[in-house]
Amino acid sequence: MTNSNSSISKHYHQLTSVQRGQIQAMLDSGITSRTVIAQEVGCHKSTISREIKRGSVLQRDSSYLLYEHYYADTAQIYYEKRRKNCYQRNPLKHYAVFLRMLSRRFKAKFDATSIDEFVGEFKRRLPDILTGLNQSRLTMALSLRI
Repeated sequence: MTNSNSSISKHYHQLTSVQRGQIQAMLDSGITSRTVIAQEVGCHKSTISREIKRGSVLQRDSSYLLYEHYYADTAQIYYEKRRKNCYQRNPLKHYAVFLRMLSRRFKAKFDATSIDEFVGEFKRRLPDILTGLNQSRLTMALSLRI
């Protein structure tokens, strides 16, 4: 049975800083039920659980006992850090050493070596520099540039 009057969106979306503030205010007021918080914020209760887990930090009370507390500002900072790392990097900017060596190789003597051969040889000689490089994506980017 489907509940069409539900306030929970069926599509995935990121929590806003306002929603994080709502979560903090509800937790500070003593509401700990993930279901109640989720209904108020308008998302799934598992989203609330993950958000509280990610945004909670260890604190000490007046008797020096450790406890976890959720801070919306901290959660927002963690979110922004994670978002900064999730975009696709441009391999032409990220692999400057590789591009300098490729340029020198083809300027010194142009031979029938393809870019694919050079990438493979470079990976064998200096594997740490091209960690995680998608060879076909780089080859395509280089061929567009040349």
